[in-house]
Amino acid sequence: MDENLYKLNLDYLIVAQSLILSESEPKAMFCLGLTTEAVSLLRKMPLEQLKSLARSDCLTFVPRFNAHQWSKFLNVEKSEVPDVIDARAIELLMLLSAPPPGS
Repeated sequence: MDENLYKLNLDYLIVAQSLILSESEPKAMFCLGLTTEAVSLLRKMPLEQLKSLARSDCLTFVPRFNAHQWSKFLNVEKSEVPDVIDARAIELLMLLSAPPPGS
C-alpha cells in the first residue's frame, strides 16, 4: 500500500466527516463532491472504518477537474506578478469546486 495515497484518502475522509458532523452537509457536498448517500454513510462511520477505507489501493474520491482547467492555470507567464498568479489560483479553485456541466 502506498503511504501517500493512504494519507490523502484518510485526510479527505476525515475532512468530509468533520464537515458533515459540524452540520455543514451542503458545504461538504459542494466542496467535496459528496452525494447524499455518501453523506449518510460517512456520518455513521467510526474512525477505524475510515482508516480501512483509506487503505484501498485507489483514491476514495474523484477529483473534480479537467485537463483544460489545469492547462489554463499551468500556462501562467513567468513574468506575471504574484497578484495575477494568486487570482488565477483562486479562479482555478472556483472552477474545480463547480459541478461538471450537465449534472
